[in-house]
Amino acid sequence: MIVTGYQTLENLDNFDEIEVDGPFDCTHKGAWLGKGSYFWDTNLDWAHEWGEIGYVRRGKKYVITETIIDLSKNCFDLFGSVSSQQALMECIELMIASGKIQNAKSAVIPNLIQFMKNNGIFTYSSIRAADMHKNIMRLKFRGDRNEYMIINQRVQICVIQRKGVLLRPLKVIFP
Repeated sequence: MIVTGYQTLENLDNFDEIEVDGPFDCTHKGAWLGKGSYFWDTNLDWAHEWGEIGYVRRGKKYVITETIIDLSKNCFDLFGSVSSQQALMECIELMIASGKIQNAKSAVIPNLIQFMKNNGIFTYSSIRAADMHKNIMRLKFRGDRNEYMIINQRVQICVIQRKGVLLRPLKVIFP
């Protein structure tokens, strides 16, 4: 799958540097998917929302870049792949068995990914995952049952190895 990715960065009036040296890895210790360059999958509004939350609220300006991302090869797709989700569940079981965590409720995604990396069972170039953001929608399959589909989840992509994943250089598209 080929998608458009948007990276939100602080605006330091360095557009040329961003387009030449970017994308930039997230350096925040609480990065949701571990070390890598983070992009919003397809939805430009999420990139703007992150700019408002992460920068404008702190009195800073933001920049949004755009690139094309290839998720068809070597992506740990926790949003669109049942097999990737199963691998994550297996990792949880391994961590419970090894005493690293007590139960599935104590599992934290970046710790699971790091555990997989440390044990040689994570060989992916990118990760794709969604969260249960405030704007999700639950659509029932049938009106008389409580079974539903979730849409409008925010989807992020963490690019770990750029080669073969990023198909074109970053371009500043905002402002």
